[in-house]
Amino acid sequence: SEEGIAVEVVDLRSLVPFDLETVIASVCKTGRLVVVHEAVRRGGFGAEIAATVVDSEAFGYLAAPIVRVANPGVPVPHSRALHPLALPATDDIIAAVRRVMQYR
Repeated sequence: SEEGIAVEVVDLRSLVPFDLETVIASVCKTGRLVVVHEAVRRGGFGAEIAATVVDSEAFGYLAAPIVRVANPGVPVPHSRALHPLALPATDDIIAAVRRVMQYR
């Protein structure tokens, strides 16, 4: 908020069914979409959310490219010390939000 950014969070409680109406309403309201999940980025559910939004009426409301924050495609290690290398962290999410906000 110190940077003049307000964030709307949509927590999808299930993937099937997935609450597309709420996601579309949020994109239409904010003009932006950052998808965060712990699965792998490539072929992960975040890609499906992004593709579904692009195929919907919300596409015309996007003021910035969709950004996905996810596992970079590595196995999740058992070591807690290595978890930050495989799972999205707060800093990753903040960087993604700043990236989409560059488009005003």
